Amino acid sequence: MDKSALISKLSLKYGFILAAVSVVISLTLHFINPVMLYTNFALPFIILIIFIVLLVFVGITIRKEIGGFWTFGEAFKSYLIIALILALVSVLYNVLLMTVIDPDLPSKAAAAIGDSQRAMMEKFGMASEQIDEALEKAGNMEEKLAPTFKNSFTSFGVSLAMYGVLSLILAAILKKKEPTTFNTFPNEG
Repeated sequence: MDKSALISKLSLKYGFILAAVSVVISLTLHFINPVMLYTNFALPFIILIIFIVLLVFVGITIRKEIGGFWTFGEAFKSYLIIALILALVSVLYNVLLMTVIDPDLPSKAAAAIGDSQRAMMEKFGMASEQIDEALEKAGNMEEKLAPTFKNSFTSFGVSLAMYGVLSLILAAILKKKEPTTFNTFPNEG
């Protein structure tokens, strides 16, 4: 199998493994507290850090499995395949979550986000009228969270863009050129 095909095969394998890990983490957090991901500001950053660590680990693993060396282009291709899988599975999972598993989640999450934002603004000493005005400007959160085609397509695009940038950064960090050796000794024979 040539190197490019092997990279694609391994990227698909690890992409689906990371997608499964993502779904398991999300389902676990959902069953602990369905609105935790929407109201806890630190949790998404913690999950992002975990996934960056996993992506670095996967990149190093793929690089080792293909011989220990890969160019920036090969690394980027690998991460882009993984990113496509993660973004697609994420969108499909969210649609399934909000239509089959917990159809009331958009309304519950919207209410929790509104309460969380109100509490935060009260902490900063904002007047009740200012808070109401700010929440009104933010728009209807339930509509923004509903699993519509537009919202799903937007989510896919944003996820792909974020993973794309992360792919560029990780590919630049994890590329590794094969060392060139020079044979300066004459052949005896």
